[in-house]
Order: sequence, then structure tokens, then C-alpha cells
Amino acid sequence: MVFKNLKRREFLYRSLGLMVMGILSGIFPSIMKSSHASKIDRGKLITLYNPQASDGSSGRDNVNLNEDVLREMVDEGVKAFTGMNDLKAAWTEIIPDPRKRVAIKVNCRIEGIYTKAKVVQPIIDGLIQRGVGADNIIIYDKTDTAFKWAGFVKNTGPGVKVGKVTDFGGYHRFLFNRLAKLLTGWFISNDYKCDYLINVPVLKALDGYAGVSLSMKNHYGSIGNPYDHHKDIMTYLSELNDIPYIREKTRLIVLDAIFVEYNWKNGRDQRYVDVLNKIVISNDTVSIDSEGWRMIEKKRKEKGIGSVTPEPVFIKRAVAMGLGTDNPERININLGIQ
Repeated sequence: MVFKNLKRREFLYRSLGLMVMGILSGIFPSIMKSSHASKIDRGKLITLYNPQASDGSSGRDNVNLNEDVLREMVDEGVKAFTGMNDLKAAWTEIIPDPRKRVAIKVNCRIEGIYTKAKVVQPIIDGLIQRGVGADNIIIYDKTDTAFKWAGFVKNTGPGVKVGKVTDFGGYHRFLFNRLAKLLTGWFISNDYKCDYLINVPVLKALDGYAGVSLSMKNHYGSIGNPYDHHKDIMTYLSELNDIPYIREKTRLIVLDAIFVEYNWKNGRDQRYVDVLNKIVISNDTVSIDSEGWRMIEKKRKEKGIGSVTPEPVFIKRAVAMGLGTDNPERININLGIQ
């Protein structure tokens, strides 16, 4: 990791965390490393489009989505991504051990655009068809600000769990880069420890911060101190997604691109939210983010708006770190349902 320009206290905390992780990786290698590496080549990316995914109204919320169409898009995308003709076989490729717990990271921080429940539901159904128990599925974000608009209902009891990180053990104080305990499994009940991770970001620009907010930025909700990493966001995003608890547990990334916020506005403001009716599926955070960036820039050009600022150079840095590919010629883009 890069420690340049860090405060002394933060440097010591990170150093101590790395020392502990290094010691534990030697003593308990099965804890620190994923036991189920994906057989699917990184960089493979499936883009699905269906003009009937949303209702064509001026609404940009979960209620404006066609549930049946979304289900077909996600199911066909998962099969195309894995190369399987059977949906259960496809999810078996993604989730090798159905006894394990699965965390689904959504983005419900902003009311204007967010991950929508009708996009997530086919993922839940696929996991259950695979044999994952409903009690072993946790949908989470740092805040529940947009749950009302996104269609999520909080639940910390039996069945599929939905809530904030604080509902599922909270965050570490200083070790493990302040990660959510449901990802690390440290010092919390096994009721919340997750072995697999599915990332479901939404497509939005983030002018003034990272340029775009996609799969890598979505994990700012997986740490307890995101505001400490706005100034170093271009380096920290790649570092965060290189942490084994995120990198090695991630089995699938499903980008909710039904709508796009092509010009950043905070709060309940949908003036700059437009319709794309797309879903993008990969296991490569760089491929997803580079493709999402291109989609945002295309929309901004259509609207007569200049490129996002700052340029999301964290994507190039992630490539240099070996987290994935941003070369469109190497990305397998498969247009699905038309």
C-alpha cells in the first residue's frame, strides 16, 4: 500500500494492521485467502439492454422498473457470463459452496440515484436456487438514506437481511482499514460473517471527488471512515479494492445501469438522471468501472456537457496494481436481450 502523505497516527494504524494481517496469514492462511478462486477470466463483461426495463415515464425510482424484464436480463446475463445454459449451474459456478454466507453491497447513499431492489431481487432468487439459505444473505450499505426509493425493507431477523453495516456488527476501529466486520468476520458473531461478496453499484458521475462512482467507489460504504479518504481518493480506491477481504471474496459485480446520473447532484435531485435500460455484469472491478465511465462520458456528450472532473485516474492505477483490465479491446462485451 502507499503511505505517502499519511498522518503519523494513520500510518501507525495501517502499519499495525498490515503486521497483524501478515502474521495471521502465516498462521491461518485459510482465513486470509479465498478457498474458491473464480474460474471465469477477469475482464469478461456482459452488457444487457432492454428498452422495456423501465416504464418510459418521468420516474427514475424502483417502482418505475419492470420486474419481469429485469429478472430476464439478470438471469440471461449470469448465464452468458458463466457460459452456462442452466441458471442453477451458472450460480453454482459463481457460488461454489452454498453453505457459505453471501454479502450483497448496494449503493443507497443518495436519494437521486441508487441500487434498486428490483435489480437485486433476481440475484437473491438465484442464490436461493443455488441452495444458499435466505438467512445467509445480507444486503448492506453504510446508510439507508435511499431505501424508501430503492424498494428495500430493513430486516435484521429471519430471512434475507437488509440494513446498515451497524446492524451487522459495525466497523473495526482501526485495523483492517476500518472495514465492515461482516466482511472480515473478526470479533463478531458468526451470524454475520460473509464468505462471498456480490457488488451491485449504480451508474453515476461524481464530479469533484472521483469523477465517477461505480464498483470501486461503492466500497466506501464498506469502511467506517470514508470521509477521511476524499483527499487521497484516487489512490485509496485502488488500495481499498485490493484488500483480500474485498478482492478475494468478490464473486460477481452487477452494475445497475437502468438509469444514469450523468451530472453529479446530491440529495433528492433527478434533473440529471437519464434512462439507459442496461445491466452490466462482470467479476472485474476495473472492467466494470472503465465501461461505466465510457457510458457516462457518452451520455454527457449527448447532453453537451464536458468530461467528468477530475478524471478517474484510480482506474488506471488499479490496472497497474493488477486488479483488472480497462482495455475495451480485451473486454468481452456481449449485448444481451434487445
